Amino acid sequence: MTMVKNYFKIAFRYLWQTKISSTIHLVGLSIAMAAAILILLWSQNELRFDNYYPDADRIYLRADYDTIKAEYPFSGTSQYPAFEAIQEKIPEIEQMAMAGINVGRKVLEINGHQFKEPNALIVGKDWIDMFDYKVHQGNMDFFFNNPRSVILTRSKAANYFGDLPTLQQTLYIDSIPYTIAAIIEDIPANASFQQDVLVSNSFYNERKEDSDDTKSWGIFSQLMFIKLYQGASVEEAEKKIAEIIANNRPAWMANSPRRSKLVALTDLHFETGLLDQIIPHGNTLNIWVFSILAILLLGVASVNFVNLSIARIGTRLKEIGIRKIVGASKHHLFVQVMVETFLSIIMAAGITLLLVLLVLPEFNAFAERNLVLNLMNPHVLLLILGIVVLVFIMTGLYPAMVLATLKPIGLLKNQVMAGLSRQGFRKALVTGQLVFTVVLLVGIVTIHYQFAYIQQQTDNYQKEQVFRLHVPLPLGFGFGDEEAKERHWTRVNSIKTNLLASNAIQSVSQVNGTSIVDDNRKQPVDIAWSGYPKSQEPVDAVMIWADEDYAELANLTMVSGRWFESENEADRFNFVINETAVKIFGLEEPVVGTSFSTISYRTGSEEMGSIIGIVKDYHHKSLHEKIDPVVFSLDPYGGSSYLVKVNAGNATQALDHAKKVWNDFSPEHPFEYSFLDEEFDRLYKEDRRALTISMTFGGLSILLSSLGLLGMISVSVQQRTKEIGIRKVMGADVTVILTLLGKDFIKLVLVAIIIASPIAWYVMDRWLENFAYRIDIDWWIFAVAGLVAMVIALVTLSFQTIRAAVANPVEALRSE
Repeated sequence: MTMVKNYFKIAFRYLWQTKISSTIHLVGLSIAMAAAILILLWSQNELRFDNYYPDADRIYLRADYDTIKAEYPFSGTSQYPAFEAIQEKIPEIEQMAMAGINVGRKVLEINGHQFKEPNALIVGKDWIDMFDYKVHQGNMDFFFNNPRSVILTRSKAANYFGDLPTLQQTLYIDSIPYTIAAIIEDIPANASFQQDVLVSNSFYNERKEDSDDTKSWGIFSQLMFIKLYQGASVEEAEKKIAEIIANNRPAWMANSPRRSKLVALTDLHFETGLLDQIIPHGNTLNIWVFSILAILLLGVASVNFVNLSIARIGTRLKEIGIRKIVGASKHHLFVQVMVETFLSIIMAAGITLLLVLLVLPEFNAFAERNLVLNLMNPHVLLLILGIVVLVFIMTGLYPAMVLATLKPIGLLKNQVMAGLSRQGFRKALVTGQLVFTVVLLVGIVTIHYQFAYIQQQTDNYQKEQVFRLHVPLPLGFGFGDEEAKERHWTRVNSIKTNLLASNAIQSVSQVNGTSIVDDNRKQPVDIAWSGYPKSQEPVDAVMIWADEDYAELANLTMVSGRWFESENEADRFNFVINETAVKIFGLEEPVVGTSFSTISYRTGSEEMGSIIGIVKDYHHKSLHEKIDPVVFSLDPYGGSSYLVKVNAGNATQALDHAKKVWNDFSPEHPFEYSFLDEEFDRLYKEDRRALTISMTFGGLSILLSSLGLLGMISVSVQQRTKEIGIRKVMGADVTVILTLLGKDFIKLVLVAIIIASPIAWYVMDRWLENFAYRIDIDWWIFAVAGLVAMVIALVTLSFQTIRAAVANPVEALRSE
């Protein structure tokens, strides 16, 4: 016990004596550990999505799957009547639950403030019974037994009502009062269903249009989950459900290639194309890449710790030599160094936890998660302990073994530094650090260059000067007769005229609810072209209903022909198509003037028209995907969506005017709009996240690699102290000394660049494969990354060697 106490006493004394260098150790290591904990905490959360629900392994989402296109056409939603039909006829099912997703189009009101709430579900007792909600206040029975009631999470209740007693408040949905039945605990970060407002399914009885939706087999607005009995066959249940769905399909889906599929609840988070707008999706590739980066960063930091520890051996050579002569064994010295390392790691762990707590709110905002550092959670505790133990082993073993095996005579004669400076293993570790840094630098430059390319491809949209708003139709409004259509046309044209009345607004275009930068609504188009054989299969194309002002506002370039003319009555039946549509439809020159027939959206009967123009291909969706065939036609109904282009510097005035027009025509709805640059940012959010992460890791890697080089240079300077003094006495200047000490390290950097370049090219080429339109990885990207790495090495080298070069040579020669 006394010996252990002495170990810790000596360790504390040594760390205090070297507090400046120890602080450098601890800060570098703590930053790396904090970054690793955040990334691995996020990865752990992603991999454990939804597995905390009771019987999660037996719960499945019912979804339609298109066997030809290999996609989920309705994002995993179901029809309301299917619930009862399936529940009655399939014995494999133990329990079912269903939730509606269409609250987001309703207007909510609290204390006179109107807003939309997209983060809500319409549920009943079946949903609450299947999924695990923990009540904080109130009573679930009240929710089950009382229509017009809602459940809120604690955070949402605080957001809505602040410090007011929530259970005594009233929330209005489309002017109908709803009581707050219960407050539940916030949804866990690893739950697919982050909706924090649950509305009673009595909601469907309030309005006829909502009630009619619950009777239709053609409206997909429900999440349907099925829990099977233990041991029940998923394939058998899937087959029976598919038969029920097929037998009840509406006529327009009679020959559909879609089949019913059961998707495991625990797979939802990584099932792409499924419930995209409802649940937070993960990416397994990102998890592996970021986790590997976190572990590599830990390795880099550990290498630095080792190198700086070895560099400090020169300050305690005599101490260790005397201790060996007076009887200290290898074992004692080994344990002593491990105790010193243990204390350093414990202090670093404390700093790490503090950093994680400080950064976690920002990290949650960045990752769009609600992660919590709960040390009582065994998974979190094991993660942190695992990182601490791993770092302890990586940083302690090698320095302890080096010190324990040094010879006493060599220690007293100061002859060990030359051996340490020549150690190939440590040079290999530092080279590995530099390789990691160069790969990250190449990644940063490549991702930034790709973003510049994306911006260049979409700059013609003038994203910061165009906003979009959608004026909803009045409740109960329909297209049942010609008089209703005429009223609608008058209304939407009046809105456009009123918007144009402001000098702050340059132009306005009516369109069918689409975004210029994010329109991927492909649908089957059956067009018979005159003079061409009849196509066997409909072609998937993006159909855009627009007006005569759309082409100018969206900056479309006409390749040939013309755009629609408002005074030309024949244009109501004509098309304008893009270059890709010309290729996909197999049309030959002259394309303009080609006549066609198609089924009218207006009447359901055949209509004749012709192509009057071809627009140059433009990126109507993410550059990750290829441009689709696009078919433009004049809007047959008069769309309620408007693209508004503002004069430069007049955005505020334009928005104020648009809000006034909105309130004149839709006072029952809150004013909502979005600029194209906001839509653009949402479209490339994941790519921006990759750029931010790579820059963060790159910055940390640069810092840690600099510390690693500093450790090796320190050893070299200590070993060559007398040589430097003699050379200075003989007239050598700072440049000579810098060249003398730096040439070996410059070689390490060059070797690192050579090794890193093919690795970086392979990694970034794989990343760029995710884009249908991408840059080429040019040689200059590697040159820039290599130059930055060289500058880092030279700055680090200069910092230490200039100190040695300007030191008094007499002091160097006087040292023993």
